[in-house]
Amino acid sequence: MIISKTPLRISFVGGGTDNLVNQNFEGNIVATSINKYVFLNFNKKFDDKIRFSYSRTENVNNAQNIKHEMLRETFKYFKITNSIEISSIADVPSYGSGLGSSSSFLVGLINCINFHKNLNLTKKKIAEIACRIEINILNKPIGMQDQYIAAYGGLNWINFKSKKKILISKIKINKKRIENFNENLCMIYTNQLRKSETVLKNVKKKKNFNALKKLSSLALDFKYELEQGSLDNLGDILNEGWQIKKELSNNTTNDKLDRIYNMGLKYGAKGGKLLGAGGGGFMLFYIKKRLLKNFKIKFAKFKIINFKFTTEGTKIFKI
Repeated sequence: MIISKTPLRISFVGGGTDNLVNQNFEGNIVATSINKYVFLNFNKKFDDKIRFSYSRTENVNNAQNIKHEMLRETFKYFKITNSIEISSIADVPSYGSGLGSSSSFLVGLINCINFHKNLNLTKKKIAEIACRIEINILNKPIGMQDQYIAAYGGLNWINFKSKKKILISKIKINKKRIENFNENLCMIYTNQLRKSETVLKNVKKKKNFNALKKLSSLALDFKYELEQGSLDNLGDILNEGWQIKKELSNNTTNDKLDRIYNMGLKYGAKGGKLLGAGGGGFMLFYIKKRLLKNFKIKFAKFKIINFKFTTEGTKIFKI
């Protein structure tokens, strides 16, 4: 049996700029993997059927009959037709969380196939194939950051020079500073779910080209403050980025989400954002550690998610 463990991610600034890397435009994103995971159990099956257990269970005679589009197209890509059993579980809702769970699932699946077929794929190649399946084959209106963070892991700056030239670099920051940054973050579940493509397909790219350029620039500002500036400035940058991101799509936020965000600012947060494309899922706040206890009391009716940054991407365990 092959087991993959693939991290979810938090994108701080620059989300959306990875979906517009052309016309003399470079996307920039700062994001990290966290200790919340998607797990896949991948095993050779005794008979010729394919069995896949997720929120439902599929038993099919061949890959063409799989209803889960991501699994079906991945099996077709790698020419897997039968005799496989897979089960999937995740630490957070696997749908509409804003933590990149769909891409983490896909990266973990590709890594399982990588070991199953002895392909010796690099992290870069795994991420590239995941992007090809999601963006080119399934025509999802998404960017490329989720696949690369899931594959590589760590706290990273990703520079998208083009769709074929993507540079991923570790943020140059010591362990103590990373811990301080992590301790000043609070993530809550908004009790709303959404499909990222519902938000992203309505992004007004041409109209908001300047807004996307500003988000790309803010990601570089965020990187600077992380590495050699003041951590206290990060909340302000998160807030500025969130205000800009709300301009990109009418589905990015709603009255309920705005009330939650404003409540966070009222009780001490310097800034924050909805994670992922927006529209629901998890909301992140930057707030001084000394204010967190009271902050969490005020948000008692919401589920607060404790998390830590991680340094590793998708991993495989063989049993």
